[in-house]
Amino acid sequence: MPVKPKNAAASANGSRSIRRAIDIFEMLFERDEPVAVSEIARALAIPRSSAYSIINVLNSARYLEPAGDSKLFLGPKLFELGMAYGNKIDLIKICAPVVMELRDTTGETVQLSILDSDMLLVLMKEEGTHPVRIISRVGSRVPVNWAAGGRLIVSDLADDELCRLLRNTVRPSPTRKASTDVEFLMRQIRKFRQQGYSVEIGETNEHAGCVAAPILDAAGQCIAAISIAVPEQRLKPGNRKRLIAAVREAARRLSRRFGAAAPSRGQFASARLAIRGLSASVT
Repeated sequence: MPVKPKNAAASANGSRSIRRAIDIFEMLFERDEPVAVSEIARALAIPRSSAYSIINVLNSARYLEPAGDSKLFLGPKLFELGMAYGNKIDLIKICAPVVMELRDTTGETVQLSILDSDMLLVLMKEEGTHPVRIISRVGSRVPVNWAAGGRLIVSDLADDELCRLLRNTVRPSPTRKASTDVEFLMRQIRKFRQQGYSVEIGETNEHAGCVAAPILDAAGQCIAAISIAVPEQRLKPGNRKRLIAAVREAARRLSRRFGAAAPSRGQFASARLAIRGLSASVT
C-alpha cells in the first residue's frame, strides 16, 4: 500500500483553506452586502472553527473588514488589487494601437513593459514582420539591469530606493555583458532618463539589442517603457538612429495620452547640458 508523504495532509488542508477563502469572497461579492460569520459558515458548509480561523486571517490582512453587527464584507485590499489589475488593462488598451503602429512602421518586434515586484515585466508585444526578428514572450520577467526598458522604468526612484532595488535584484545576464555594478547602473539610468531613451546591444541576448523610451504620466513619472527589439545587424548607427526616433515619438504620443505635458525649450536645453555631464562618467 503506497504511503503518502508526511506533508500531504498539510498540503491538502492548505488547498482546502484557499478554496474556502475564494468561496467566501465569491459569496460576499454575489450577495453585495455584509454577512455574519455564522451565516458564511452555514451557507458554505464550513466548520465554524475553520470559518473563524480563515476569516481572522483575511480580516487582519484587510481582505475583509467588519461591517457592524458582527458582520463582514469585502475589504480595501481587494479594491487595491482590483485597481492594480484595472490599471494594467487600461494601459494595454491605450497603448495597443501605438504598439501595433510602431511594429508596422519599423517591421521590428515592439514590447510594452512595466515594473512588477522590482522586475521588468513584458505586458504586451507585437512580433516583427522581418524574416529575421527577435521573439519575445508576454509575461516574462527579468532584472532591470538586463533590459533597456528596465533601466527606464526605475528612473524615477530616489537614489536610496534605486540603490536598494539594484543591490537586491541585479543579476548577471545570459551573455554576462549587462553591468552588475550598482554605481555605474545608477549613473547610466540617470543618463538614459535625461536623454529620453536607452539602448542595449548584446547585453541580454547574443547578436540582438533593444532601444526603449519612457512613457510618462501627468506627474512626469515613468509608468511604462516601450521598446523595439532588433537583431544586432539592424542596430548599425544609421538604422539605430531611425529606431530611436521612432520609439521616442511613440512614447511621446502615449505620454500625452496619459497627461504628460510636452517639455519646453528650456527643459530641452537643461537636459542636454545634464546629458553632457553624465556622458563623461558613463562612457
